[in-house]
Amino acid sequence: MPTAKQSELTTSVIVFLSAAVWGLYWLPLRRIDEAGVTAGWSVLAIYVVPFAFLLPFTTLRWRSMRAQGLPIILIGLPIGAALVLYATSFLYTTVLRATLLFYMTPIWATLLAMLILKERSGLRRWFAIIVGLVGLTLMLSGKSAQASSTAINWGDVSALIAGWLWALGTVLIRKTPDLDSLDLIPCQYVAAILFSAVLVATSHLTGTGAELPPLPAWIDALPWLIGFYVVVFLPSLYACIWGAQILSPGRIGILMMSEVLVAGISAPLLAGEIISVTEWFATALIVLAAVMEITTAPKPEDDQGQSSQQDR
Repeated sequence: MPTAKQSELTTSVIVFLSAAVWGLYWLPLRRIDEAGVTAGWSVLAIYVVPFAFLLPFTTLRWRSMRAQGLPIILIGLPIGAALVLYATSFLYTTVLRATLLFYMTPIWATLLAMLILKERSGLRRWFAIIVGLVGLTLMLSGKSAQASSTAINWGDVSALIAGWLWALGTVLIRKTPDLDSLDLIPCQYVAAILFSAVLVATSHLTGTGAELPPLPAWIDALPWLIGFYVVVFLPSLYACIWGAQILSPGRIGILMMSEVLVAGISAPLLAGEIISVTEWFATALIVLAAVMEITTAPKPEDDQGQSSQQDR
C-alpha cells in the first residue's frame, strides 16, 4: 500500500502533467476560429462537441448525478463559467497574457480556502505561492510585440475572472470530497454550454456577434474539435478535477501553473509572441514553485481521520 506522502506525490505529478496539456488550449481554438467558426461560436463548439461524446455516459450516470443534488450544481456553475471565459480570453488577448492572468488562481484559492474551508497555509506553501506570483508578475511586466497587450481589454478581464471562478470551484470540490469526479465533468460541460450560449446570444443583441458559421466551416473545424477537445482535453480535465478532490486548492492552483510553462514555449514558436529574458526567468520561478508544491509533505491526520488543512 502506498503511503500518504507517495499518494499525494503521485496525484500532484498527474495534475501537473495534465494541466500542462492546457498550455496548448489556445492553438486548436484559434485554428477553429480561422476555419470560419468565429468568436462566440468557436467557444460554444469546443464544449458542445465533447458533451455529445459524453452524452451516453451522462445518461448512464444520470441517477448518480441527480442523487448528489445541489453541491454538484454549485461546483459545475463556476467551473463551467471559468472554462468559457478562459477560452474567450484567447480570442481577444495574447496567449501569455491570458494564461498569466488566469493564474492569479493561487491567490484566490488560498484566500477562499481560508474563508470557506478554514484552511491554514504553512510557511512552505506561502513561500511557494510568493515565488510563483513573483514569476507571474515578472512575466506580466515583460514587453510584448503585440500593441494590444499594453491596455486592459475584454480578453484580460475574461482571464482574470476565469481564474477566480476556477479557484472557487476547486475550493467547493475540496469541501465536498465525496462527490464522484465522473459526475462533475458532465455538469461542468452543461454549465459551459449554457454560459457560452448566453455569450453568443448577448453578442447578437449588442450587434457584435457573428452569424451562424456555414456547414463547410464546421466540417473544417471538426478535426480540431474532436482531436484536441475530446481526445486530449477531456481526460486531462478529469485528472485535474480528480486531483482537486484530493489536494488542497492552493496546491492545485500552483501545480496547474505547468500550463504557463507550455504556453510560454508554444506562444513564441506557434503564435509568434516574443518572450524576453525576464519572462524566461519568470518561467523558472514558476517551475520552482510547482516543484516545491509537489515535494511538500502531506498534511497530518486530524482526530477524525481526515487530513488537516495545515502543512507540516
